[in-house]
Amino acid sequence: MKKTLCITLALLFTLALSACGKADSPAPAVSESNPSNTPVVSESNPSNTPVVSESNPSNTPVVSVPDAGSQQGQPPSSCTFDPALFGGKLQSCAYAGDGTLFVLADKLYLYDTGAASVLATAEAPLRDFEAQTIDGGYVLSGMGDDGMMAYIFDSSLSLKKEIAVNELLAGDFVISETGGVAASTDGKKLAFSAMGGLYLYDLESGSLTTLLNVAQNAGTAGIGISMLNGAAFAQDNSQIVFYGSGNSIPAVNGEDSFSIYGSIAVDGSGLKLTKPSAYEMEEIQSSASRLFFPQIFTQADGTLFWIDRATGSTNTLSFSTNSEGKDGVYSSEHGDYVATAVLDGSLTVRVYDVASGELIATEVIENSDTTYFNRIPRIYLLDGAKTAVVILGGSIIEVDTLVSTFTFGEV
Repeated sequence: MKKTLCITLALLFTLALSACGKADSPAPAVSESNPSNTPVVSESNPSNTPVVSESNPSNTPVVSVPDAGSQQGQPPSSCTFDPALFGGKLQSCAYAGDGTLFVLADKLYLYDTGAASVLATAEAPLRDFEAQTIDGGYVLSGMGDDGMMAYIFDSSLSLKKEIAVNELLAGDFVISETGGVAASTDGKKLAFSAMGGLYLYDLESGSLTTLLNVAQNAGTAGIGISMLNGAAFAQDNSQIVFYGSGNSIPAVNGEDSFSIYGSIAVDGSGLKLTKPSAYEMEEIQSSASRLFFPQIFTQADGTLFWIDRATGSTNTLSFSTNSEGKDGVYSSEHGDYVATAVLDGSLTVRVYDVASGELIATEVIENSDTTYFNRIPRIYLLDGAKTAVVILGGSIIEVDTLVSTFTFGEV
């Protein structure tokens, strides 16, 4: 469903972009913050549009947190999720490292589930986003009014850089909200998976490198790449793992495009492509140790393909029933656990240990208002506390958000 919506949005955005090109004052593709509100770097592209400009935004956090180094370490062994600490309607969460969560409500909250306290707040830059933890801060990305956006925050949620990705790519478009923007863990590079190629962006120098160009027949001897949908850094940031769609070389009569996954070194060498047998990938979910590739919901067969982020080895997790995966698959922050959702007038959540493949918990959530079960839930698994946080109704205006938590396994 996400993929179909994203492609439609991309086509609409293409038309909008051609109209926007006539504007008198185009917005900068990249903006940064500094205390003096003085531009530090100002470059020009052929259209005379600033590529990098810096200013101090007014969206400063109201609460500060310690340096990122003091947040890193062992995740907490307990979890408390208190919705009363957040104003407005609670919409969703995202992992923020070591038992902390981003909570999206009336603003963006950085919440410590172990201490049950809000560490920092900021104005939410997006209505929905993917979050990635990097050295010294975070990268939030998602679709804004002008297409794909990336926001770089420090550990206290002070906005440091804002990137209009599609504008930076100058004619190409990132359409996937999950994996469309990938961040290296050291916070030095971003990778963009776009319709026309794979790009590497150096945050320090501002240089943009094309690693794969679909228009130039990117691929291997047996598989051509037709579109890229998502990526993640792997093997200590030396490789980029990606997925998308491809076609056979030479072409096979009557054959439709098919899912592919692959990897390439950050210097552009060593391209590898694989066509998974009868497995259509919907998205990429990046955890600290593993990359998960849930299937398109219409073809979900109760299995989940995943790649070890450190070694590149591939594996498959089998669920208890063939019907699991159609209503959502959710990986934990570290990647030790995976949950599935089954909606049928109630919500059944099953949690699996990825290493052993064992089903370790089953939780049924019911409510007299079945409106909560008309849309897929949001589920977050905290590895250290072995606690699941389940959010229902976050995207349904007519109901208050319902939050449930339960533990799985032994802490």
